[in-house]
Amino acid sequence: MFLKERVRPRLRKTAAVRVAMGLWMLLFASGQSLNASERLLLAAPKVTLYANQGLVSGVVPEVSVQSDDVITVAIPETVTLDGVYVMPKTGNRVRQMQITPWLGSAQQTLQAYLGQSIEFLAPSPGNVGPTTYQPGVLKTGQPILVSTSKGLQTVAFDQLRFPDIGLTVSPNLALTIENAGPFSGHLAYIAPGLSWSANYEMVYDPKAREVRIQSSAALSNTTQLSIEDAEITVVAGQLSAAVRPRFQSEMSMPMRRSAAMDRGPAAVAAPAGLQYQWRLPQRVTLGAGRSLQVALEAPWVAPAKLVFRSRSSVQPYPSNAPQPQSVPAFLLITPQATGPSSDHPMASGLVRVFERSPTGQPMLMGEDQLTQNPSGAPFEVHLGRAFDVRLTRTTSDFRVINDRLHEVTLALLLENTGKTAATIELQEDFSGALSLLANTPNVIESIGQSVWVKLELAPQSKQLVTYTARVRY
Repeated sequence: MFLKERVRPRLRKTAAVRVAMGLWMLLFASGQSLNASERLLLAAPKVTLYANQGLVSGVVPEVSVQSDDVITVAIPETVTLDGVYVMPKTGNRVRQMQITPWLGSAQQTLQAYLGQSIEFLAPSPGNVGPTTYQPGVLKTGQPILVSTSKGLQTVAFDQLRFPDIGLTVSPNLALTIENAGPFSGHLAYIAPGLSWSANYEMVYDPKAREVRIQSSAALSNTTQLSIEDAEITVVAGQLSAAVRPRFQSEMSMPMRRSAAMDRGPAAVAAPAGLQYQWRLPQRVTLGAGRSLQVALEAPWVAPAKLVFRSRSSVQPYPSNAPQPQSVPAFLLITPQATGPSSDHPMASGLVRVFERSPTGQPMLMGEDQLTQNPSGAPFEVHLGRAFDVRLTRTTSDFRVINDRLHEVTLALLLENTGKTAATIELQEDFSGALSLLANTPNVIESIGQSVWVKLELAPQSKQLVTYTARVRY
């Protein structure tokens, strides 16, 4: 087996990339040639981040190899061979790719040492004297069986001691080179555990009826490999994959979070087929097990207004009891058809909305999870239920005409106890064909099987809306 062969000391020579926790950095100048015995580091890393994974690419510096030499490059523990792409320069060929064992979980370590000499903690004969380590050979990993001079023994993992025979602190991608001579190329791999999401902070000005939007990218690295000084591109949109990479973390390493907001030059969104992408203007270091927040686009302003919207299903039976309810509030944002606010696609992510108070101090109104939205298209943010806008629904009349036809009259009392005018939109859904017979005032229209009410309610005021509908089942 490959795992057994790779840990034996009698290996053919390798160009080892033994980088502690997988540090990535640009080390070699262009055109510098190295010997196979020297350590290699992937140069000029570039990272493209999607919602659930990342595509990492870089240059394998030129190295002089003999036939069947092995070059190793550090990779995250989440990478599988299905997601690795090697593009050697003309005249080079990679004959074989394998992922080497590393000091990961207990199961990984046991798998790497199967059939190898290890030591285990054994009491002295008769339990007299100190406990000592005895030599043995690891036979199985579950349960752990060790072959000793006295036969097979079951041993606990914490009673084992492993000799240092070549395991690395992080996984490596081993490339077996077929032909002798200078070798270089481009390496890329898909890495689950690298991801990003958009964050938006919006400050709403109720007097100007506009919102100032500031965007940032939250970058996340839950792998054990640090990404050093990399060019970062973030992509919004669906990434199609024939086989989705499977990632189950082997290490119970808690996520250590750090946040650093870079207020420097911002990225500009560019369409890319089914997606939008932003290339960050600054190179980024994303440490192992860390997250980072960086500025995405320059702040922009768009027209916006508060809308109070409710949707109710009208029950096909009489109910004279008043039904008071608060009304959900939304911030409706309508980018301009042309101008500064027209060219800003919205990626999926978290949005927080603040309201500029009379003192100028922003106050948090609410937060929501946005779905992706194309440039120039209106979108809205759900802010929760309004404190000062209420609706009381009352069925004032109900008449059955026959078993498939009835008429109902409803009274909708709307109240605005706030200090600003409220735009209110109500949708009343029926379960059959609808005919609107009467309404007061004339703010109601029927569409399909629903009645719509739209009006502006002045501050500190009430409005009673009534309508009669005939419903046919």
